[in-house]
Amino acid sequence: MTRIATTVLALLCLCSAKAFANPPPCPAELERPCVALVLGGGGARGGAHIGVIRALEERGIAVDMVVGTSIGAFVGALYASGKTDDEILHLFEQADWDAGYHDDLPRGQIPNRRKRQMDEFPIQLNLGFDGTSLKLPQGFLQGQGMKSLLDELMGTHVIFNSFDDLPIAFRAVAANIETGEQVILDRGDLTTALQTSMSLPGVVRPIERDGRLLVDGGIANNLPISVAKDMGADVVIAVDIGSPAMTRDELQSGLSILRQLTSFLTVNNVHQQTQLLGEQDVLIRPQLTDVTLLSFDKAADAADQGYLASAAAFESSPSIAQLNATARPKTPADFLLSDKKILIDDIALTNHTRLSDNYILHRMGISSGEAYSPQEIRQGIERLYGQGTIARARSSIDKQAGKTRLNSVIDEKEWGPGYLDFKLLFEDNLKSFSRYQVGASYRRTNLSSYGAEWYTTAAFGTEKNFATELYWPLKTSGFYASGEVFAELDVFSYTIDSASLGEVIGNEYGAVSGIGWDAFDRLDLFAGFTYSDGNLTLPAIIAAELEQSEVDYSEAGGIFSLDFDSLDNANFPRQGWKFNTSVKRTNISVLSEKGQATQAELDLNGAFSLGRHSVRSRIIMHSTFNDDPLSLIGSASLGGFLNLSGNDADSISGQHTRFASVIYTYRIADNDYRILDLPLYFGLSYEMGNAWLEQDAIDYSDLIISGSAFLGWDSPLGPTYLAYGESDTGKKSAYVYLGVTF
Repeated sequence: MTRIATTVLALLCLCSAKAFANPPPCPAELERPCVALVLGGGGARGGAHIGVIRALEERGIAVDMVVGTSIGAFVGALYASGKTDDEILHLFEQADWDAGYHDDLPRGQIPNRRKRQMDEFPIQLNLGFDGTSLKLPQGFLQGQGMKSLLDELMGTHVIFNSFDDLPIAFRAVAANIETGEQVILDRGDLTTALQTSMSLPGVVRPIERDGRLLVDGGIANNLPISVAKDMGADVVIAVDIGSPAMTRDELQSGLSILRQLTSFLTVNNVHQQTQLLGEQDVLIRPQLTDVTLLSFDKAADAADQGYLASAAAFESSPSIAQLNATARPKTPADFLLSDKKILIDDIALTNHTRLSDNYILHRMGISSGEAYSPQEIRQGIERLYGQGTIARARSSIDKQAGKTRLNSVIDEKEWGPGYLDFKLLFEDNLKSFSRYQVGASYRRTNLSSYGAEWYTTAAFGTEKNFATELYWPLKTSGFYASGEVFAELDVFSYTIDSASLGEVIGNEYGAVSGIGWDAFDRLDLFAGFTYSDGNLTLPAIIAAELEQSEVDYSEAGGIFSLDFDSLDNANFPRQGWKFNTSVKRTNISVLSEKGQATQAELDLNGAFSLGRHSVRSRIIMHSTFNDDPLSLIGSASLGGFLNLSGNDADSISGQHTRFASVIYTYRIADNDYRILDLPLYFGLSYEMGNAWLEQDAIDYSDLIISGSAFLGWDSPLGPTYLAYGESDTGKKSAYVYLGVTF
């Protein structure tokens, strides 16, 4: 190709690029000064930005571009999308901001298998273990909750080739956590851009974009006046909502000192930015003394302060006076999709996990050629996230060549693939009885592309147990195969007709294997085979009667179980149901005698609430049918807190047990710390039940009546109680209780 031809081709390309490029935010033909609204970061203090927008709207002042950092980016994006100040304030006040600080889904939306693991080992430290070293995530939060909240508040947009395509040109500012430099977000998925600008470093996991790890822009440019100037703004209206430095009296913790250090970073860069302002520009600093970073409930107050401060600033600004009544009517973005269903022509899945694309789409319940509402797409993302190994899952809509494409990016937890959880249990009746247990679980995940896992638990203390299980889903059928081996050492009281005959010490090991079906997240069934071999050390009175101090036994047979669970909380539920039933038919060998036994158990829980008041009920029925009513094999026990309170733990036992309770709780205090929710409760219980050796002996007139009063705390270590219980057997007990039930 000749030099002339090359030059001509270059000129043609240049002309073509200019023809198809987005128009600049400040076009040359604009017959007035180009105005930029610059909104700074500051958490809930960002409500003041709404008041500034109200003042602009009242005066009819044209805004040609909006540039924001963190909460400023959020409010700015709403305004740039065509929202009015009233609409933005309504969203601010109606938003469940607490949901943005919680990545965990409500318990009712988690698969049953994961529910059981979390209930048994409630100390969830998000601690990873890869077989050689412990690992921590890149943030306390992964940002899943905040992304869902932003999607709900912003609505569903298509991907933008440029944020200039919004009714008002828009830019969000983030920071490169590796270099500390600002990064200007000017295109792509709008809510992802906002989430990036709002991701507090160390608190929220960074977002990777174009090979860079990005966090909250406040550490680089909390009041991005320079960005607006570079975009050609003639008049900058900048709103600084930064918090004042804390005094010595306020610096009472390491967290407060860390917050102060972070504040110094933003104060310094804000000072540098304000030096760029000229005489034609306006700087607004609302008085927000009573509004903190997390005072989202004071959005209206902050908006009023923003309005007052901006009105005063506008009155004294000659450049603003020249801009009055220059605004043109604007309409919301044409590309804002409604809540109606969207036909998905294609799905582009960016899969950063060891799971198969087929599994991920099946879990999301989304396929091409079908129509889904934005809410259904969010629910699909949540179903996938509930699987337990996803760090973050996000989706966006793209329109190309007249077709709608769903883009989904799925990130696996990088601190895996193994995870450690723990439990700590302690119970004491403050007079004669106490027991404790410490335990840990190790979950090695995604051994197959369909979510297979190896799950191992170990606990030590008054009761000791060990178990290891392989769980293997059969592709996307819902069916799975599992095999488990276990060993246990248990100590329990053996009682007949309310008379304790002493303690029985049981050693047992065995295995369970079979096929299960995860019908849906709240319901699973299992059928399989079980084998166990054990030894019982008998109390002296029984040993004398049997002329044998130990009993060896074994059993083998079939087992079936069904588990439905929609409770919103395992320990202090406010709504939902939990139903578990199991049947086991086995051949038993005891003291060289052989026979058959059938064990059946039903456990039903239900809860409902009104305001701070909650009522939950429970019914338990257990029966073992065999040829030897004196056999210790298959017996069940009652006694202990909320299980015939007042009576000693496990002091009432037999082959047939019946139990029912009603528990009332009142939520005294929320103890809501955004990331942690640690409520305190007062409660009362009414309980009845008993145990019988033989089925023919069951007599409901023999039911033991008990009750208790307690203070309960849903602590990070599990439920914690201080309680007192009485029983019509004359038994009374005070309890200190920590952790899940034994």
